[in-house]
Amino acid sequence: MMEIVGLAPRLADAYPHELDGGRRQRIGVARALIMRPKFVVCDEPVSALDVSNQAQILNLLMDLQEKMDLTYVFITHDLSVGHHISDEIMVMYLGQCVEKASYRELFANPSHPYTQALLAAIPVPSPESRNKQRELIQGEVTSPLDPKPGCRFASRCPWAKEECRKRDIPLKEISPGHYAACIKYE
Repeated sequence: MMEIVGLAPRLADAYPHELDGGRRQRIGVARALIMRPKFVVCDEPVSALDVSNQAQILNLLMDLQEKMDLTYVFITHDLSVGHHISDEIMVMYLGQCVEKASYRELFANPSHPYTQALLAAIPVPSPESRNKQRELIQGEVTSPLDPKPGCRFASRCPWAKEECRKRDIPLKEISPGHYAACIKYE
């Protein structure tokens, strides 16, 4: 399994403190795959890694997915990472699903205000973006321990109406395979 995840056999007896983050993450991948599962939950698998190690681990996960016929649930706060590895993306806010679509559709047509804010926050390295004013999400975050009824993003949403605060807004198919939980689509 060490060979499959790209670790040299000489590292078999190494202690965790002797390995860098990328190698420790490869060990985590090997441990997850040792029993040959078909379904793997990856919870923030690259969040603590530098960009080059992130790319290596993502490429490893995608190669292993193809070779071992794996299905992943990939949990991340970084939509650009999700874009790189996912076929479909579900955006959640405080435990509620607010949007679900293929990664292409989600990035091309973000529909929920929270998804739009997340995508707007991804840095774009270009001379034009240097002078671009970023829109910050305003408002107070709803308590995740005792959420009020309604859309949990309503207190921060620029489009919120009183009805958004009174009841949960269900996911609605707004185009084939693209779902959003927003009152503007009801």
